[in-house]
Amino acid sequence: MSSDRSGDALAELLGRIESSRGDHERLLAELWASEKRFRALARRVWQVQEEERRRLARELHDGLGQMLTALKNELDRLAAATFDPKTAQGLASSAALAAEALASTRELSRLLRPSMLDDLGLEPSLRWLARTLGERTGFAVELDLPGDGGERLPPELETLLFRVAQEALTNALKHSGAAGAKLELARRRRGIVLVVRDEGRGCEPAEVLAASESARGLGLRSMRDRVELHGGRFELESKPGAGTRIAVEVPFGQRREER
Repeated sequence: MSSDRSGDALAELLGRIESSRGDHERLLAELWASEKRFRALARRVWQVQEEERRRLARELHDGLGQMLTALKNELDRLAAATFDPKTAQGLASSAALAAEALASTRELSRLLRPSMLDDLGLEPSLRWLARTLGERTGFAVELDLPGDGGERLPPELETLLFRVAQEALTNALKHSGAAGAKLELARRRRGIVLVVRDEGRGCEPAEVLAASESARGLGLRSMRDRVELHGGRFELESKPGAGTRIAVEVPFGQRREER
C-alpha cells in the first residue's frame, strides 16, 4: 500500500514537472515571437526615418535649391544690367549670399540622405563622406575599402553601414581630439565588417555607454542598437589616452535572428 502511494506521488510529481516544462517552453516561444515582432517593428521605424530623410533631402534639393538657384541667377542678371555701381555692388553681394545659402542647402540635403547612396552604393558614399568631412573641418579620414566593384549589398544594409560610419566619424571628430581617423571596410565570409579607429584621447567604454545624458553615449548606443537589430555585432574598444576602435560586423543574406 505504501509503495502504491509512493508510486502515485512520484507520478504526480513527474506530471507536474512535465506540465511546468511545457509551460516554460510555451513562455519561451511567446517571448521569442515577441522579440521578433519588436525587432521587425524597430527596423520598420528606422526604415520610415530613412524614407523621411530621403523625402526631405529631395525637397531641399529640388525645391529650395532650385528657388535659390533662380534667385542667384536673377540677382546676377540685375547686377550686370544696372549702371549704378552701388546698386550693382549690393546686388552682387546679395547674389553671393544666395550662392552660400544654396551651397549650405545642398550640403544639408546630402547629409540628410546622399543620393549617391541610392544611385552608386556604399563605397562611393563613404568616399564622399570622408572627402566632405575633410573639406569642412580639416579632419583627415584615411580609407581602406575593397574597391572591387563587386555585387552591391542590400539597400538596408548599405544604409546601416553608412550611418554607422557617419556617426563613428562624427564621434571621433567631436570627442577624440585626434587630427583624423581611419575607416576600413571588408567583406568576410560571414558578413561585412566596418571599423573606424582613431589615435585620440580615448574613453572608458562602460562609462560612455552607460551615460544617460551624454550625446556621445546616446550616439554610440543608437549605433549599437541598430547593428544588433540587424543581427550584427558591435564592439567599442578604448582606453583613456589610447585611442578608440569601433567595429561592427553585420551578416547579409539570411539574418541571424531568422535562422
